[in-house]
Amino acid sequence: MTTLEGIRYIQSLAHRCPYNTVGVLNFASATRPGGGFRFGARAQEESLARSSTLFKSLESNAVKAFYDLHKANGRDPFYSHAMIYTPHVVFFRDDGGGWPSPTVADVLTCAAVNAKKVRSSHYYGQDPHIEEMIEDVMRERMGRILELFEFRGARDLVLGSFGTGAFQNDVRMVAKIWRELLYERGARYRYSFNSVVFAIPDSRTLEEFNRVFWGRNSLPEGQHDHRHDRDRDSERTKGR
Repeated sequence: MTTLEGIRYIQSLAHRCPYNTVGVLNFASATRPGGGFRFGARAQEESLARSSTLFKSLESNAVKAFYDLHKANGRDPFYSHAMIYTPHVVFFRDDGGGWPSPTVADVLTCAAVNAKKVRSSHYYGQDPHIEEMIEDVMRERMGRILELFEFRGARDLVLGSFGTGAFQNDVRMVAKIWRELLYERGARYRYSFNSVVFAIPDSRTLEEFNRVFWGRNSLPEGQHDHRHDRDRDSERTKGR
């Protein structure tokens, strides 16, 4: 399932309140609005830029500081925790270039740690604790992402295997962090969202992600955490 499919999937859920805001995580380039979509690149951000009104927001002067910050610190592949929140983005195309009925979602733009560059860096690459450093920064960043979605009132989320493509963060690490933040008992954001979809189109990544997050190799289409919803309800009952 792609992110575009995930948006429409989560909006189709029978139990979902149609007035709830859908929040979508954009796996962003830190320095180039929309990534390389103008040059034919087809990663997740490029798909969103090509299929919605998001790109015009990312090109605007209002968010120029996000890109200027990362260009100025171009030698730091950890990037920053800076984010762009774009409400009411209109999605009007699908992955095949078709023109379905337009739909609306909020988009949070954030760059993951570029783990590939961190590992190859002369400054960071020799540190024996480099993987721990990457995980610590990613955990903080992913927590802030959920914090901003919660603050802005998004109740249904489309997330994914954040930063595990070109940036080469470890899939198991990313799945573990999402699990710690969203699913485990006592998780900070366990009760913050009604539905979460993990849109992961690559089958190998999906299997590895599921193995950590769910403890199994497959889930029904959409990666929606129905089990999470049931557990939340039962836990509330027990707590009364």
